[in-house]
Amino acid sequence: MLTLEEIWPPFGITIRCDDITLSPVREADCPEIAEAAAQGVRADGIQAFAVPWDSGPHSQVARGLATYHWGLRAGFTREKWHVEFTVRRAGRVVGVQGIKAEHYPVTRVGTTGSWLGRPQQGVGTGTLMRQMIASAFFDRFGAVELYSGHLLGNEASRRVSEKCGYTPNGQKRTRDAAGGSAREQALVVTPRTLVRPRSPVEVTGAEAFAEFLGLPRDDD
Repeated sequence: MLTLEEIWPPFGITIRCDDITLSPVREADCPEIAEAAAQGVRADGIQAFAVPWDSGPHSQVARGLATYHWGLRAGFTREKWHVEFTVRRAGRVVGVQGIKAEHYPVTRVGTTGSWLGRPQQGVGTGTLMRQMIASAFFDRFGAVELYSGHLLGNEASRRVSEKCGYTPNGQKRTRDAAGGSAREQALVVTPRTLVRPRSPVEVTGAEAFAEFLGLPRDDD
């Protein structure tokens, strides 16, 4: 009988560095992810998202997170995919780190996004989890550029991006979670500009996931 990881290779990926582990979100992670979100993910008054997913009763936020992650998995194709990783520090769920792409075997570019519970903010967790996902995709999945962005005024996100080596890549006008107009600062990082973690980044399950994405084998 096939294992779940053989049926759905993303479940086989694990990215480790120091005491942080990234692994694709599973159903069993959802209660802990919702609990991390319940501690708050942004300072009062700071617009950090285009959708107010973190607002409302705890049960509503938890249900929204679960259905969101189910939808990403159901919509996964080689032409357009989005994988969200549960972030654990010292075994405890503290947030989510995502990466998405379109036509990745051709473009080799992706976009990263993340959120982190307030108790873990300001202690290096957000920087390290972003460095980990970038290192993994540059080193094991042939990425040439990774994009990100933040709404102007979201200084915490800006500082994390700077620490990781992202550089400005233009601005655009967009909608914030309150329904108002905002400006978004686009960012880009490459293998050359990435500031890597001091400790090695270990990736397991990379070969099966690369094949799942339609990437050529190293010996092809």
